[in-house]
Amino acid sequence: MFRWGVADLFTYRETDPDSLLPTWGALRTHGLTWQPGWDLPALLDEWETRLTGVDDPDTAAIVTLPSHETTDALPLIHHGFAPLVVIAERRAGHVVAQRPSDVRVRPATHADLDAAVELNLGTIRYDEAFGMVSERPNSAQHLRASLVEVLNRPTESMWLAVRGDTPVGMVYVDMPEDALWVERYARARPFAYLGHLGVRPDARRTGAGSALVAHVHALLDRSGVASTLLHHALPNPRSTPFWYSHGYRPSWTLWVRRPALRSAHGVSS
Repeated sequence: MFRWGVADLFTYRETDPDSLLPTWGALRTHGLTWQPGWDLPALLDEWETRLTGVDDPDTAAIVTLPSHETTDALPLIHHGFAPLVVIAERRAGHVVAQRPSDVRVRPATHADLDAAVELNLGTIRYDEAFGMVSERPNSAQHLRASLVEVLNRPTESMWLAVRGDTPVGMVYVDMPEDALWVERYARARPFAYLGHLGVRPDARRTGAGSALVAHVHALLDRSGVASTLLHHALPNPRSTPFWYSHGYRPSWTLWVRRPALRSAHGVSS
């Protein structure tokens, strides 16, 4: 019999619509996070009685579990969940061959803010097709404020790939002092979090993204950062092979059902 308290298992969060957070997911999120020895099929059946948001596309039910817990995949599939997001981790020292590129990498400045916002929005618009992120009417406004905060950090944290004088790609990182929010998922310390990598569509397959990542990884390795984490959309045919070719490995997987409940579909056990 399962003995953990309900408060330890089932969570619910309503996100402030006037913030950047709704860009990264649903406004109302039910969560179930892995614990050793759980009886997932029984938990999923119980959870069905607690979920809210029938046919509301701005609700989501999310199960977060270690990526290697493959025995839990089939019950999740039977309950209508799909693996949409992976938290991946790279350990320091993993070096890959540098792909030739005609871009140069330089630190971003406040003068680059418009370009940085547009590059980040481009990534959001592309990833929107895979079921988690959503461009909201106020996404650009809140994204701008968030990127200003990154540019204001005392530690250099954002870089551009530039061809001539034109920014074609951008990456930014939460250095260890700013990455504590992802601590529960890190296996080695100190750790950093790669918050965004994006290149313009006309710069894809030119090595711009690889140049940015190689620059960041070299800097983090020299700084003594033991591991770097990131989120990526698992169904994205570009990001999944890209990140694993650069030394990342799946650590945690977010299985998602959105809406959290659907009136038109039965749920099998």
